[in-house]
Amino acid sequence: MRTRIIGAIIGIAVLIPFVYLGSHPFAYGILVVAILGLFEIARMKQIQYFNAIGLISSLAVALIVLPEHYNLSWITNFNSQFLFYLCGMALLVLTVYGYKEINFEEVSVLMFAALYVGFGFRFIILIRDMGLVTLAYLFVVIWATDIGAYFIGRAYGKHKLAPEVSPNKTIEGSIGGVLCAMLAGVVFVFIFQPNLGDTNHVWLLSIILSLVGQFGDLVESALKRHFNVKDSGKFLPGHGGVLDRFDSLIFASFMFMIWLNLFQ
Repeated sequence: MRTRIIGAIIGIAVLIPFVYLGSHPFAYGILVVAILGLFEIARMKQIQYFNAIGLISSLAVALIVLPEHYNLSWITNFNSQFLFYLCGMALLVLTVYGYKEINFEEVSVLMFAALYVGFGFRFIILIRDMGLVTLAYLFVVIWATDIGAYFIGRAYGKHKLAPEVSPNKTIEGSIGGVLCAMLAGVVFVFIFQPNLGDTNHVWLLSIILSLVGQFGDLVESALKRHFNVKDSGKFLPGHGGVLDRFDSLIFASFMFMIWLNLFQ
């Protein structure tokens, strides 16, 4: 527990300046985190990353993560989707001349992982561009979900939520997390008025984000179970890797952007 607390303090201390500054510092800080997330997936799959494979894969995820107004000028002159596809083609070429290091299955894992990780973190950047309190609302909902699920699950949890993937999670804890997220979300919006557009249904948005965030957590658990690892990496002491810490946010940011596009 002491290690987890120290790790949390370190993580928050590093994160806060970037979140507060927003713009380019935040965007490029998130890019670094996204590349670390892709590296963790490569490591779990036992793909060699510190070579041309990692360089091309990192470029692919960068093309997804960074919105156009944060890209280098020479990149904005090209269609980023075409460049992403070229990265995929380059990795496929490596399966010919470096077949002992990478194969088609591993290329597929890297490219899909770049999309999964990339768009999740891209949306986090776009949400921050809408305002600090808008991103803070998303954080509050996810954190309230985690806290509520943990304490209510420990106190009242009896029925397993996904026993083969995450045996410690319970249905009661999940419901407690949703209720805490709804309450925290409504109170936060009432006090700080984030840029959500239609706030009349913020209770519903908070419920949806909480549920989707929990699915993101379960998907990460399934991923680790598939690769037979305890943590995705060692990003923070006592907290595992990047994907362990951002799994819920990656999923929730997708749904948040859908909501904002529909109702803002």
